[in-house]
Amino acid sequence: MIKSILNPLLFLLRHLELIYFKNYMKRIEQLQSLSREHHQSLTLAQKAIKTSDAQDAAAVKKLCREIVYDYPGVWKVHFKIEEDSIFKRYIGSADESIQSGELARLCLSLQQEHRTMDEYYEQMKKGNYEVLKEFGTLLKKHTRTEERQLFPLLEEAMTQDELNRILQTSQDYRSTDSV
Repeated sequence: MIKSILNPLLFLLRHLELIYFKNYMKRIEQLQSLSREHHQSLTLAQKAIKTSDAQDAAAVKKLCREIVYDYPGVWKVHFKIEEDSIFKRYIGSADESIQSGELARLCLSLQQEHRTMDEYYEQMKKGNYEVLKEFGTLLKKHTRTEERQLFPLLEEAMTQDELNRILQTSQDYRSTDSV
């Protein structure tokens, strides 16, 4: 009896695990840690949107406080890694190739979105929880843009050494508290 229940559950778990890892295996190694964090940011974005839509003031306040607590050590670090290891490479670059121009525009736009999310964080920190939905909506859009547009372009445009520097920056920033 128990075996007949467990077998389908184990099959389902294995299947879900394969789907999960297959999606991450599509992303080159140097960008996988950022992609995993993007999965977390999409989860947070969806939670922010749903919580805001439910109009439960206590739940909104609780989630905003969680975001305020986590933001400096998780999202601010994530943004800094992207800005220092990717955006700086393309914003203001003398490389005028079509691909670099597209990357520069994209990086500039994404960097501005980081600043906007920083502003939402500051508002939540001051007790303005009305920005939760805007924060969630922007985080969702931003994350999808990085995954669907930025990362595929980077995989084509960057050399192995440049990609390795992204990974190294990511590891360095996560191993210190000095970000």
